[in-house]
Amino acid sequence: MELPEKIAGLDARQMREMFKNFAALESEMDWNNGAPIVKTQQMTPDFIAEQLEVALGEAQRVQAALVAEDWIEPRKFTPTRKGMGLSQHVDRPKLARAEAEALLDKVLDWADRTNSAAGARVKVKTIHLYGSLVQGADEVGDVDLFVEFTTMDLGEDLQCEDMEREDELSEELTSISDYLSPSSWVDREMMHDVPMRLVFPRD
Repeated sequence: MELPEKIAGLDARQMREMFKNFAALESEMDWNNGAPIVKTQQMTPDFIAEQLEVALGEAQRVQAALVAEDWIEPRKFTPTRKGMGLSQHVDRPKLARAEAEALLDKVLDWADRTNSAAGARVKVKTIHLYGSLVQGADEVGDVDLFVEFTTMDLGEDLQCEDMEREDELSEELTSISDYLSPSSWVDREMMHDVPMRLVFPRD
């Protein structure tokens, strides 16, 4: 995506950093009859006020402008597709399609290695490709992925170590390249209408 000059009347790069910080928030989790329930984070006026160092009234104005400009969803106050793109935006040269596809192959090789580890409790469950690469662009700003691990499938047997292992695997994935923009299965649920293609497990 091309970064506009202003977002909600403020410097776009400052707003981009706020969206990046929002995307980095850990989702809260509750349990219901032994099943994990993820509580979605919201971009509240309090969060905006803290991030931008503004008064609460100004934060409320910014929140309303972000809704009006389609950066966050009304009522849910979660990033839209456009907002998700903003959270992953980086100023850098674009990748040729062939380079992006080669990078995707590295990701799939990483997933194969991860899942072949003996005794692994947390594995890669699915990877969906979305964004400009799946839409056939000749050049892409990044490789957008929805990545789901088997962590939540452990149910009542889920341990703190399993969540830590998922974090480690996520860091391994992002260390492959700065051009990778992985999002979670929670993001995939919020963006269910986005065109995507299942790339892992491999056909």
